Amino acid sequence: MQDTHLLTSEELDFIQDLPFAQPASSQTPSLKVDGGTQTKALLTRLAASDQLTIEAHFNGERVTFPLNLVEDEFHSLSLEIGVPQVVEQGAPERAWRLHMQTPIALLDEHGHASGMWLHSLSTTGMLVEVRHNAVPNSCTLWLPQADGEPIRLQGILARRTDQRLVAYRLSGRKTAHRERLRQYIYQQHRLLNPLQATQGT
Repeated sequence: MQDTHLLTSEELDFIQDLPFAQPASSQTPSLKVDGGTQTKALLTRLAASDQLTIEAHFNGERVTFPLNLVEDEFHSLSLEIGVPQVVEQGAPERAWRLHMQTPIALLDEHGHASGMWLHSLSTTGMLVEVRHNAVPNSCTLWLPQADGEPIRLQGILARRTDQRLVAYRLSGRKTAHRERLRQYIYQQHRLLNPLQATQGT
């Protein structure tokens, strides 16, 4: 029998309503752990040895939410839910890509037009159109945001395509800008792919 991952409508509503999925939200969603001392001890051991996650599978995609175990002054535990990673399932799997309907003009470090236009973006790479002669081997560009500070994109040249489109591999270092990029991509994913309850038998 095929392994079918089902999400109830309540679970889907919960994912949709997580605070980090709302633009300009600074809240960190959390789940209270109320399972007794054995459950708390198990979670503490697991969190000490590896990253805890919650996974949802739907529409050929996997959404993985990182969890951080937090203890308050009363020794109560809660699981803080981080910004998820969206992956397109297949062979091979790859990070979900946001395709721009209209290319976005990227900025340089001074906030001026860079001559490079964003066509698609994921947490691991970007496809840009170079509208000047030189194609840099590495670049630091800024993705403008209507409601806040631009997001920094640091890339290393991966390959060239036709029509002056160039693929860059983005830095994998964990930074505040990388977390903002994950949040931005997840917000766009929600707008383009509203979650629907999975039907199955």
